Formats: sequence, structure tokens, C-alpha cells
Amino acid sequence: MNTRATLFAIVLLCSAPVIATAQDSARPRVFTAAQAAAGRVAYENACGKCHTYNLLGRASVDDGLPPVDSLPASYQKFVRETDHVPPLAGKDFLSRWGQKTTAQLITRFEVTAFDKFFEFQGMTEDAVVNITAYALQASGARPGNVPLTKTNDVVVNSLVP
Repeated sequence: MNTRATLFAIVLLCSAPVIATAQDSARPRVFTAAQAAAGRVAYENACGKCHTYNLLGRASVDDGLPPVDSLPASYQKFVRETDHVPPLAGKDFLSRWGQKTTAQLITRFEVTAFDKFFEFQGMTEDAVVNITAYALQASGARPGNVPLTKTNDVVVNSLVP
């Protein structure tokens, strides 16, 4: 390898982390770490029972923790009737929600959060926003200094690497 080729290879390899860092810092950061932390608690107390604690949903009644048999009777009935609970983070979640906005995602989460069938205790609009922040973080989005609101209109895929 000649000197020019070696120098080019060194520059290229050394610049890769800078390029990756620049791309990551250019991504919008539309929720705070505090929102995601509060969202995790709210998620685990409500959504995590059906969607599982790892946010990856259930492909079947027998899939995921906590076990369906440990859920309240109404949740068991719902999971058994649908035999599927969609993920709220990860690749499959992003393939479904990645082209939508954060406002659309919050609106969708509100549909379930305020459904009388589930009777979630203490569910508020702020809790839903925080759960959304947690789901975004679990999918790879990074927190920033700007709080997530119901009116944020950022495309979900623009937040994740």
C-alpha cells in the first residue's frame, strides 16, 4: 500500500465516528430523560402487563412476561381473544409507526389508555405523553432538553438511528 492510500485509509477510519456522531446529534430530541423515566413507571404499571415489560408485545398468548395467567381477568380475556398484542418499541414497532408523527403516536396511545375496558388507574394525558417518550427511547431515540408534547409533529423514524 502506498503512502497516499495509507493516509486516506487512516483519515477515512478516523472520520467514521465523527460522521456517526454528527448524524446522531442532528436527530431531533423531542423528549426529556425525566419524561422517559416517568413513562417507564407508567408503562410498567399499565401497558407492560399486556405488551410485556420489554415493550416487544406478544406474538401469541404464550409469548412474553408477565404470563397471561397472572393478569387481571379482563386483560386475560383481551389477550386470549386477540392472541396478539403489538410491540411498542423495536423493529416491528418502527416498521408500523416510523412514518407517523409523534403526535399521531400519542393520539393512538390515548385510545387505549383511556379505554374504559382496561380501567388503568391514574392514567392522565401527561402519563400517555411520558409513555410515548419511553417507547421512543426504547426504540433508540435519545432524550434532549425539549419536552415531548401532544403537538410535536416529528416523524418517529427521524428520531432513531
